[in-house]
Amino acid sequence: MLKPILMAVLLTGLSLPPLAQADRAADAARYYEDALTRYERRDDAGAIIQLKNALKEDARMLPALVLLGQAHVRRGEFAAAERVFADAERLGAARGQIVTYQAQAYFEQAKYKPLLEKFGADGLPPATRLNILLLRAQAQLALSQFEAAMGSAQQAEQVPGGAGRALALQARIHFNAGRPQEARASVARALQLAPNDADALNMQASIAHAEGKLEQALQDYSRALAGRPGHLDARLARAGLLLDLKRDAEAKPDLDYLQKQFAFDPRGAYLRALYHGRRGDEAQARAALVDVTRTLSQLPSEFVAGRDQLQLLGGLAHYALSEYERAKGYLTQYLNMRPREAGARKVLGAIYLAEKEYERAIATLEPALRTQPDDARLLSLLGSAHMGKGNHVKASSLFQDAAQAKDSPEVQLGLGLSLIGRGQQDAGFAALQRAYQQNPGQAQTGAPLAITHLKRGEPAKAVAVMEAVLRREPDNLSARNLLGVAKLAAGDRAGARAAYTAVIKAAPAFHAAQLNLGRLDEAEGQPPRARQRYLGVLKGDPKHLGAMMELARLEEASGRPGEAIRWLEKARSLQARDLRPLLALSGLYLRQGNAQQALNIAKDAQAVAPDQANTLMTLALAQIAVGNVELARTSLRRISQLAVFDPAWLVRVAAQQLRIGDTESARYSLSKVLLADPRHRPAQIVQIRIDLQTGQLADAEKRIAELLAQADVQAEAQGLLGELRMRQQRYADALQAFRAAHAIHDNTDSLFGVYRALLASNQANEAARLMADWSTRHPRDRLARHALGEAYLALKDWPRARSVFGELVRSDTEDARAHNNLANVLLQQRDPAAALVHAERARVLAPEVPQVNDTLGWVLVQQGQTEKGLRYLREAALRAPDDPEIRSHLNATLLRLGKR
Repeated sequence: MLKPILMAVLLTGLSLPPLAQADRAADAARYYEDALTRYERRDDAGAIIQLKNALKEDARMLPALVLLGQAHVRRGEFAAAERVFADAERLGAARGQIVTYQAQAYFEQAKYKPLLEKFGADGLPPATRLNILLLRAQAQLALSQFEAAMGSAQQAEQVPGGAGRALALQARIHFNAGRPQEARASVARALQLAPNDADALNMQASIAHAEGKLEQALQDYSRALAGRPGHLDARLARAGLLLDLKRDAEAKPDLDYLQKQFAFDPRGAYLRALYHGRRGDEAQARAALVDVTRTLSQLPSEFVAGRDQLQLLGGLAHYALSEYERAKGYLTQYLNMRPREAGARKVLGAIYLAEKEYERAIATLEPALRTQPDDARLLSLLGSAHMGKGNHVKASSLFQDAAQAKDSPEVQLGLGLSLIGRGQQDAGFAALQRAYQQNPGQAQTGAPLAITHLKRGEPAKAVAVMEAVLRREPDNLSARNLLGVAKLAAGDRAGARAAYTAVIKAAPAFHAAQLNLGRLDEAEGQPPRARQRYLGVLKGDPKHLGAMMELARLEEASGRPGEAIRWLEKARSLQARDLRPLLALSGLYLRQGNAQQALNIAKDAQAVAPDQANTLMTLALAQIAVGNVELARTSLRRISQLAVFDPAWLVRVAAQQLRIGDTESARYSLSKVLLADPRHRPAQIVQIRIDLQTGQLADAEKRIAELLAQADVQAEAQGLLGELRMRQQRYADALQAFRAAHAIHDNTDSLFGVYRALLASNQANEAARLMADWSTRHPRDRLARHALGEAYLALKDWPRARSVFGELVRSDTEDARAHNNLANVLLQQRDPAAALVHAERARVLAPEVPQVNDTLGWVLVQQGQTEKGLRYLREAALRAPDDPEIRSHLNATLLRLGKR
């Protein structure tokens, strides 16, 4: 119920629809409880009906959504399950509660790449982690990513209770990767754990089959079928092997069994077509092929989409029947999953060739040529396609050829910028320097070099470059403006002002210098003068977007967010497709606690530029704020792909990935930075934070020691040392480190480090005094006021806590965190009626926060409204299943109702 630090992040004034009417909420709860009973009796159809009834009464009922998704999975309705779990995820279901079902739904629909992008195993309970690792391994295997699949399966083997399943899968991976000896070893270990396991026996038979040990394979297939007659893969494999051995009479019972028991599976029909074709019965063979195509057409599309064998069968069967359009559909789908499959490419290429679609034939066949360069059939098909269309010449890299043929400043400049874009920072910087040195003082090469110096934290060198440029081009106003930027970065405010003033004197309409001068006014404590400069720009150019953006920033800093929003909305109305006001507006709403509106604006920005890093970052931050962590995970991974080797973006992405617990992706993002520059300090700091979060404390200690040896990062290093000591439960040492950081940088980050260390070391009185002093000096700091109130909660000083939270509620009626904490205080003071008012208001404002649902549910239970309270406690447990207080409240309520 009380999670102060977590609540500080989650309770940011989310504004969502109000509570459903009491009777509808009660009806929804009754439907849900009935559905749960039906589900436990395996009456999935009845459960689904009742769950849909519950959702008609309350569309945001999270327990109903989760159970509905589970029922769809059990019925094999994977597309429906995916949609339902996406809704549950959006509403904030805890990842560990739904991730296995989500990943299974993706796998069964053959969404292998999305599965791997979306579902990692970090931070999950052991059983869930095992399931995700095995599903990831199977998806990687389906994509022929053998080493990655093996890595996932080996991780699964280390999970308690996972060795048997993991070893059987490892055998399959080794086998598919062409490593029969390793496959045998793995399957032997699996059979030691479970001697009669049908999957392991089938795997052992598959290995023998591939090695030509056909009699042994038949024996093992038969052993697998003796234990499980309905083992489809073993039945198909034995029938196929018997046909290969021309033991058709022995195969016939298996073919009949498949036709009777697995009529829905077209693989058996395809084997029947081979059987009849061999006997010369063309009519029966064709009828069997028609059975293949008819059976495939009757299967759910998601079922076929998840099974590449069926797609290949459909392509081959329709091709044999000369039904090219349908064959193309199946083969294209198959190649989307297995793009390296040369055989399917040859069939599809032959179809395109027959239809005189020469370009498509070439595009289909050429990838196969890379893997089978000596295939006579493939070469013949490709040659025919080229003959039909004419010869084509493939271009090579013009930029690299130019760099080798003739060195020049232009080539070196392009090479330098290209290398930096690819993450080769040092090589790119060297190329920029070479470009400038070949023609010193030229603005074309000097400006990029100066900007790079600024990014590297070398403003003095940037000043020197731009001064040299201006000696050569004294009338270059853009260069003089950049000189002002460099001088300001170097701490020379007077020099910066002189540069900007000179630009404005020469060209009063040079708005960039006016805006820079306004920022300098702000830095020197003159916001009114800055405001007049920005308004002056608008007087000359009423549609100047940059001036409106600066005014919005200034007004927000001055405590007038309404004015800031007005300027940004005006900028947005003038330039609907300009990203700048959209991104700024989303960020402003986020800082104001209106996460849903921030998300809405971020989506508008994404519609304008869906694949820009700044758009996706804005979207990810809003998704995190509303609790859509999995969607944020996807957005951040996309930025990492787009950023390529841009260190600034990759560090930003890694920090946010760490924030949401996606440590695997965070490490990958940082690895691209550190590969190019092992000494990149921001990346090193985030890397330490990853070590801390993942429990690799020895590595963190070593890296922190390296930072402590550097004089210019003492505040950051001491703060990280404090975090390390907190995790080691060395609270006195943590307090010392945080105080050292706070002495260097007197800011809220270091303040809250000291606060947490004081609470952890049972010094709540000192923590309260710390926050009271800070609040006196910073009366607008609401976070500090919240922390003060929560320190009083820790002290059980209910009157003082009530006073603090009451004042917070009065000063901002939309503060969900304050309402929630006030409800807890009132409950402790035995005023449940007043507690209910604030608990309900907190849930109106933040319905997705687990602690808010827990507070409301527990208040209702204490009032005797146990059934109604159970609905919110279930939701809280789904959102935060590891919270012991929430679990305790739920268990106590179930016990009271006789349901436990």
